[in-house]
Amino acid sequence: MIGARQTAGGAPAVDGSTMLETIIVSGKTNRNAASGSGFQGTPDWVYQTPSSVSVVSREAIRNSATRNSRELFADVPGVVVSNDNAQSQGLNVNIRGLQDQTRINMMIDGARQNFQRSAHGSTGLTYVDPAFIRQVDIEKSGTSGVGGAASLGGSVNFRTLVADDLIEAGRNWGAEIDGTTGTNAYHFAGNASAAIRLSDSFSILGGISYKDVGKYDIGSRHPNTTNLGNVYDQMPWGSETWSGLLKTEMQPTDDTTLDLSWLHYDTEFAQGTDSNLQNDVNDVTNDTVTASFGWDPDSELIDLKTRLWYNRVKDEEHRSQRTSSMREVFVDYTMSGVGGSIENTSRFDLPIGNLSLNYGVEAFRDDGDTKANGDDITDDPDEAWWYQGANGSGTRDVVSGFANATLDHDDWLSVSGGIRYDYYTIDGSTTVFSELKQIKIDPDCVWRCATITIPQEAYAADVDLSGGAWSPTFGVTVKPADGLQLFAKYAHTYRPPTVMEAVMGGTHVGGASSGTGRFAPNPWIEPEQADTFEIGANLSYDSVFQAGDSFRAKAVAFYRRVDNYIAIGTVDLDEETYQTNFGAYVNLDGTTPMRGVELEANYDAGRYYIGGSFSYLDADYATTYTYNGTSHLTDSYILFVPPRTKFSLDGGVRFFEEKLTLGGRVTHVGAADKNIGGSASAGLVSSWQTGDYTLFDIYGSYKFNPKTTLRFAVNNVTDVAYVPALGQSTLPAPGRTVTASLNFKF
Repeated sequence: MIGARQTAGGAPAVDGSTMLETIIVSGKTNRNAASGSGFQGTPDWVYQTPSSVSVVSREAIRNSATRNSRELFADVPGVVVSNDNAQSQGLNVNIRGLQDQTRINMMIDGARQNFQRSAHGSTGLTYVDPAFIRQVDIEKSGTSGVGGAASLGGSVNFRTLVADDLIEAGRNWGAEIDGTTGTNAYHFAGNASAAIRLSDSFSILGGISYKDVGKYDIGSRHPNTTNLGNVYDQMPWGSETWSGLLKTEMQPTDDTTLDLSWLHYDTEFAQGTDSNLQNDVNDVTNDTVTASFGWDPDSELIDLKTRLWYNRVKDEEHRSQRTSSMREVFVDYTMSGVGGSIENTSRFDLPIGNLSLNYGVEAFRDDGDTKANGDDITDDPDEAWWYQGANGSGTRDVVSGFANATLDHDDWLSVSGGIRYDYYTIDGSTTVFSELKQIKIDPDCVWRCATITIPQEAYAADVDLSGGAWSPTFGVTVKPADGLQLFAKYAHTYRPPTVMEAVMGGTHVGGASSGTGRFAPNPWIEPEQADTFEIGANLSYDSVFQAGDSFRAKAVAFYRRVDNYIAIGTVDLDEETYQTNFGAYVNLDGTTPMRGVELEANYDAGRYYIGGSFSYLDADYATTYTYNGTSHLTDSYILFVPPRTKFSLDGGVRFFEEKLTLGGRVTHVGAADKNIGGSASAGLVSSWQTGDYTLFDIYGSYKFNPKTTLRFAVNNVTDVAYVPALGQSTLPAPGRTVTASLNFKF
């Protein structure tokens, strides 16, 4: 078998011809390709995969001139990025209506990014620099393989650069420098990276990146349907970001590989968090370390892959004084994660077809720790729980074993099935506060009764949860004709609570003497579970209308139902110690169904191209929960409802032997559903209800030579003022922005 780093050898025959060694072609898909003939450069393997997968290609990343990593997903069907905190450089991806609390498994090179931070908005934040990303792989459904543990709605994996991205064929080193600047406070973004191949089996890659963006102007065209809020001009904006990448790729033997990688990210930005317009300064660092080993000998029984990873995100926040009772404080939010996986694939040639077995184990630990410090907090330690309580400290361990089987019959039929078992434990401790109460000295008194005040007391609350579940998958793929693939898939997924959901305590910032402003863990919380059904089609054709053209398309329809959806509600813990009526994470009643359609397609004729994507989502979120035998409306929880529709059309032309490319893009995002939930939640949810909007962008590039490329872009050409999907009305998006970048290769 010839692998990615092997060559076929042979000996010359007597007649002078060359007799090659036997070449065994396996059914492995080349997922290493970073670009292809699909929509915005999507690699071809996406249109050969019988599942709802999408890719943000290296080509799309280069052409986007992003202000932050959220903008990478603008044209991906079925995906919307949360913009509720547009000042932060953190990324929160919503896939088919699910986000936050590791419902979507966010990864960098397979290393989980499980950082959580509670606030009035989204909680799951991933910090990554697009400068070192070669592509983004998006899985919108559950899988039984590596990466599927403890995830409810899919995964997003940012894959970093490899040496072959910089070193051209026939050379042993390569380098690249890229610099971008623009209008509307897009001050500068630049990066430099280099790789050297010291031998056929050892290479080193390194890179450094810097970005400085400031306070932008919103659009000058204000549609009547857009609520722009009234505090934008006073809000803090801008960020300064440094990042670095160091990677080695080794081939110790002919059939083994070993890759080591370290990605460092450091960003500083300010946030306005309330109507007082006080600025909180955040310094966030993200370190991701991975080690990957592969063993692929000349045997169909062994194709072994292992991975170890470590991730640590630390958000150091300085909160300025709000009022006399809300004083200056320094809060450190930290999430450390460590994990690994081992999997093997065995292949068999049976009379009825080719059988592939994939099996393995993955495990990881999340270790959350939040600390608040300040002069006044030292005098009154209970104040620390204003910040520590909603961001609990504790550990979550997940261990998962899986097995999958795929049978390919006569190149037209494929049947697959898999099973996974997830087991989790959560261990942590927090502090809860009793209610401040006044009671009558004489219980029989009915008029002008003397009372005494029962002060609030702090109680330690320990959390110890565990559980597990089986999750099956099943799929069928049919190829009725060349270039056409039809598929159907079912996946059951299981997500245990996070540390944040399980180890909640303290009070709302500013303190609370009663009511749901006091928080507590819910000892009865159950994991979420979901069933997803999909049907879809892949189309892949070449030379359709003329020699050398290509057409690629993927269409998927899905239905998902979620049980035990977790949101904020109220629980009672202990009447005797006045521990009642706490805000806590609860399981919603019934089923939350989600259904939709996703489509992407592209036609490329060389001289011109046109492609597009479309999404439709209909989600009916549950709004009640039950405690003490009574049904209640969810109380003041934030629920992010993505728009029902999203449409993108991208086309362009190429001139001068494809040295010059001119393109344009139109994106329409529909309105989100009206307010949902009860009267208590409607007010908060309304802050994140966005109207529809349409954007026009143009872009282009010119290759002066194979080593030098100029790129330009004009985003939001019509300078429309709008609030982006999953955003909030006080944080509108940037107005017209012109950028230009120059790329040099060496």
